Amino acid sequence: MHDGERISLASQITRCYSDNKNSTKRAHITIASFQGELRKRFDTVLERNYDSWRGVRVFDEDFLETAEKAKEWMAADEGGAMTGSFSKYADLAGEELQKLKDEGEVVYLSSEADEDLIELKPFSTYIIGGLVDKNREKGICHRRATKAGVRTAKLPIGEYMELQSRKVLATNHVNEIMVKWLECGDWGEAFMKAIPKRKGGRLRGEKDEDEQNGGAASQAESEHGATEPP
Repeated sequence: MHDGERISLASQITRCYSDNKNSTKRAHITIASFQGELRKRFDTVLERNYDSWRGVRVFDEDFLETAEKAKEWMAADEGGAMTGSFSKYADLAGEELQKLKDEGEVVYLSSEADEDLIELKPFSTYIIGGLVDKNREKGICHRRATKAGVRTAKLPIGEYMELQSRKVLATNHVNEIMVKWLECGDWGEAFMKAIPKRKGGRLRGEKDEDEQNGGAASQAESEHGATEPP
């Protein structure tokens, strides 16, 4: 990773923390493989700002080892309350709750995955790859997850959205979409709130502003009896 990409990734990680902190339904955030030049930037230029990040844990270990640790603390009392999109699980107890905990899994999010992510589930860990130049490293996250035997899935952008540019998003945008989903439980709403406007996104079936204006003009002409010239 080039220096400029590390700077960008550090900013994206910081934004992930900020978006989660300001959300009404917060998730656990863990930074895995937090070492090397990226760690050095946080420890020097950014003056270890992560030390004050509540709800964020950092580890030198890779995503597999970190995911195992996450499973333990999510299942413990410190895991937090089932609210927002998880409120339907709030009354589970005993064997039913234990079954839900046992069903927790690790999912590596990748735009190259064949499977769409239908919903987020409690006690599961979702891995967001920390890459900036995805063109140069195309497919590396998917290959890494597949090699490790980890399930891969992609956000269902194509099912809900029409974009004028590629469906590959920055790390912080993926995180923000997931946080928004925890709040509302609706992918379409989450996408519209989080995907940058420069990508020209709109929900499938919706007309853009120009089409709406054009349609309104045509309708107005019809209603006012516009006629062909003689």
